[in-house]
Amino acid sequence: MTLTQVGPTELFLPEGVAGQQQIDSGFAVWIGIAIVVILVVGVCLRAMSQRRVDPRELAFRALSKKLGLSKGQVASLEKFSKVSGQQPIGLLMSPSAVRSAAQMQADTE
Repeated sequence: MTLTQVGPTELFLPEGVAGQQQIDSGFAVWIGIAIVVILVVGVCLRAMSQRRVDPRELAFRALSKKLGLSKGQVASLEKFSKVSGQQPIGLLMSPSAVRSAAQMQADTE
């Protein structure tokens, strides 16, 4: 006895399986779109919040990080700047300004 094939082989799946696959792929597309929207909104909000910060403050943060200053040192420079009325970036750039601000801090205490 020989088996002969007249046409191509077909795979029959129950209707629930094929329909479920379409629902899953549609759901994945919507999840992907939602993630992209959330990321774009987050990037925009971050950009807007950074624009509100004084550029001198951003320069102070970047330079103090580059110099490897500790959080305590950064806090001291900010404290000295409030006492002396100078910008923190100015104190960071000028050792003599730091000395005079420290002296003013010592005189007020």
